[in-house]
Amino acid sequence: MALTDGLGEEFWARHTNPWSGYTRLPMGPVLLLGLFRRDWRMVGLTLLYVAVNPILFPEPETTDAWISRSVLGEQRWLADGHGVFEPSVPGALNVANALAYGYGLYGAYRRDPRVTALGGGVALACKLAYLHVLVRYYDEHAPGRAPPA
Repeated sequence: MALTDGLGEEFWARHTNPWSGYTRLPMGPVLLLGLFRRDWRMVGLTLLYVAVNPILFPEPETTDAWISRSVLGEQRWLADGHGVFEPSVPGALNVANALAYGYGLYGAYRRDPRVTALGGGVALACKLAYLHVLVRYYDEHAPGRAPPA
């Protein structure tokens, strides 16, 4: 069973809203900051926002935005039978993201600002690279979509 099987079309459509994507991106660093500061209210609100974000925004009028195409690329990638952590460029970026974020979590636990910032920064860079790869995948593989010139 693919990950996409449990997620309906309405979920994916709402998830492509640029406001959803661009406000979701900083949540990893915000969570690290909350954990570093031991600000449990910030941690709780961040986790709540991450949970409701994909359904908070309406379906966008257009999906031409870069972040929208990254969500469509992820949907296409998973629908094509690929895995999240498979041996591929997107999979390797996800593994690197997870490891770096784990390092950032360790830094937050130890209250080491350099380790927290390094882990969070590398994780965010890996996430942005992952999204870039998914945009390219979408642009090249989406049905009825001409590859960019």
